[in-house]
Amino acid sequence: MKYADLNIKGSQIQSAEQNNEHTKKPKGRIVLVASILIILGLIYVFRNHLKNSFDPVSIVASVSAAELKQTDGRTNILLLGSDKRNKGAVTSVLTDTILVASIGKVDNDVVLISIPRDLWVQSPNGYHEKINAIYTLAENYDEGAGPKELRETIEDVLGIPIHYHALITFDLFEEAVNILGGITVEVENSFTDYFYPIEGKENAPEYERYETIHFSSGVQNMDGNTALKFVRSRKGDNNEGTDFARSKRQQKVIAAIKEKAFSMQTILSIDKIKNLYDAYSGNVDTDIDFSTIQTFYLLSKQIDLNKVISIVLDDRSEANEGGLLYAPEDRTLYGDRYVLVPQTGDYSQIHAFVQRYLFDNK
Repeated sequence: MKYADLNIKGSQIQSAEQNNEHTKKPKGRIVLVASILIILGLIYVFRNHLKNSFDPVSIVASVSAAELKQTDGRTNILLLGSDKRNKGAVTSVLTDTILVASIGKVDNDVVLISIPRDLWVQSPNGYHEKINAIYTLAENYDEGAGPKELRETIEDVLGIPIHYHALITFDLFEEAVNILGGITVEVENSFTDYFYPIEGKENAPEYERYETIHFSSGVQNMDGNTALKFVRSRKGDNNEGTDFARSKRQQKVIAAIKEKAFSMQTILSIDKIKNLYDAYSGNVDTDIDFSTIQTFYLLSKQIDLNKVISIVLDDRSEANEGGLLYAPEDRTLYGDRYVLVPQTGDYSQIHAFVQRYLFDNK
């Protein structure tokens, strides 16, 4: 059985709401979230044989298909990386990274779906906006409504149900990479970004707001700050200034973190596990509660982490590779902003593409 196609609402485009400043702190949930891949979408903690410490286990490898929510044999988890700042003038919470991890009960596979932040969508409440602003706009209107509204929006876009969500700030990402002792990443293309924003300089003169960053092709060791710049750069040259290129870099970092987190050096280090736990405990906005986490470890012996398929929705690939979007030249309807919209005018083509990877491409 496949997911039923979900039709988007067809009301007339309304004026987008403005992004208000938002300073809500992540909810202090006491859950066993202690690993790094949760930031970009992969790692949680819980290993049954370590009674008083925590071994990072990928969330995609530790979902109990027997007890967790699922539809048609798949559990879908919305994983968000937030650009919430701890300092400076920017206090809105934009979901800078939007990733859905779909775990299959039958095939023990994982499909990662990256959604571009500039995708123009209609929220469940009827207004239109870029998808990365939906969380904040909903929170500004009704505190606590952000996850639900964003989940429903993404269900419309992808045509699949979202069963769980987790939101992590990039400050925690940087700290956790450092706790792991850095990561090793293969940089595919050399690139330079002359306009990487400096945190805390948002209201400074324009010439003080940015720094120049450069990455050379080849294998590199990255600390937390370097890895953060690598995944967040948006204006790199050499074809690295697109959401598609950025999503590919993010997925490279996911793979690098996964490898480091599962290394014996990490698993056998009680200090590292404890530090990861301390970094994440109480700082994750998620609906995955303690009782649910207790079932996670069961699939760690079943999921084949080599069976991970990554797909990216963008405006430049071939249609059969996710190139189902385009950037309108006339931006009048979008507040004169750069946006991406479906080529067909609705999400039907995206639904078919996603379902092919979830159910047919085995």
